[in-house]
Amino acid sequence: MRYAAPFQLVTYAAFILRLLGIVGGTQVTGSAMAAMSTTEAKKKNNNMTRPDPMIPLTPVPLTPSGAGRDGQEIVRQLTGLTRSGINGGGAGPPGGGSRLRFVKRVELEGGLWEPEGIVRLAGGSSSSSSSAGDAAGGDEGDGRDERFWVSAGEYTVPTEKFPGGEWVGGTDRTAGAGFAHLVVFDGTGRRLADWVVSEEGDLEYHNGGLDYDGRHIWATLSQYRPNTTGTVVRIDPAGLTKEAVLRVGDHQGGIVHDVETGTLTTLNWGGRKARRWDLGRTRVGAARVEDDGEQEQQVRLGGDDGGVGAGGGGGGGEQGGGGGFDEPQRETVNPSYWVDYQDCKSLGRVGGRSLMLCSGIATAAPGVEVGGLAVVDAEDMVPVWEAPFMERTGEGVLMTKNPMDVALVGGRVRLYFAPEEGRSAVYVYEVCEG
Repeated sequence: MRYAAPFQLVTYAAFILRLLGIVGGTQVTGSAMAAMSTTEAKKKNNNMTRPDPMIPLTPVPLTPSGAGRDGQEIVRQLTGLTRSGINGGGAGPPGGGSRLRFVKRVELEGGLWEPEGIVRLAGGSSSSSSSAGDAAGGDEGDGRDERFWVSAGEYTVPTEKFPGGEWVGGTDRTAGAGFAHLVVFDGTGRRLADWVVSEEGDLEYHNGGLDYDGRHIWATLSQYRPNTTGTVVRIDPAGLTKEAVLRVGDHQGGIVHDVETGTLTTLNWGGRKARRWDLGRTRVGAARVEDDGEQEQQVRLGGDDGGVGAGGGGGGGEQGGGGGFDEPQRETVNPSYWVDYQDCKSLGRVGGRSLMLCSGIATAAPGVEVGGLAVVDAEDMVPVWEAPFMERTGEGVLMTKNPMDVALVGGRVRLYFAPEEGRSAVYVYEVCEG
């Protein structure tokens, strides 16, 4: 007999309570929520808008990080892909080597501005654990117990390059303006929540990559320009709280959390430099996070230079927040110029190394754009495996342009991409071994 997953039981219970009149709530359709202005959204439920507050935004209980738990098998299957296999479509003949196969496209309800990071949370039949019934990479469920958390940037005032290629205060463009969002969808693409995680006037309105460690979603909020400032935050997806962890005197994009070593690796603009952080030395590790909300404060719009400050070099000037940046344990220049990493996921410790999977794009020459995937040592940024991935959407967008996640589903590695801006979708690919 097949029993309902705990995740589904919570939803069913909420539905019964609503029928009985015990639980109320204003209904907002997903399409209406997507069309709602940020100002309107911020007035609802502490900057969060939900069509149905009774539908949980995570599995119940929270599941472990699939990528971190299954890292060894994920690395084994990915490194079996060759350049031809990763771009070759179907599974091919028996013994013909591994192939990356397109599985499905999940259209996401409503507009998504510019997606930056994605994490997949799954429970019940959608979990990453293998079973005999899923040995062939079979059905992962109907999507109701699957969640996609997507970080996205809404830009209300575009950044503009300074005239003549000039650099001012350490950066090459104006601050612009906008809002950072975390948008939650179920596995069918239904929009469940839109959480505005920045305030009007914040310079750090650009959401970066995401990583899930089994308890928290790790994220970055930064100015939308290089060599400025950023803040590392962790999200409790069950409790719906946001907590600042550390401040960085540089734009921060990708982020991964190695739970075994208690370290973070963050990447700056274009993934050109990595910073390694010992969480035991941060305000989180030392239990120094105040309850008065001061850790949530950001750099505010102010000076003529947009808040970068005369100090330059990453916003360390007086108008850029007056310093107060945390010091990383280590800084490493990325030795690979293959692609600029957009989003990364921790694979945990594999073979004694802290590994992560990264995806990204690069412009190799005018009009020549390439996409790729890489398994990277998070401590020294040395690639363990790299491969081009040139698949595009129907609109011609490279799959690796924006967010990426990875999971082991039915014993097979699955990759999740959401490359398109505006109206977006999740594209799912699967490794098929020959």
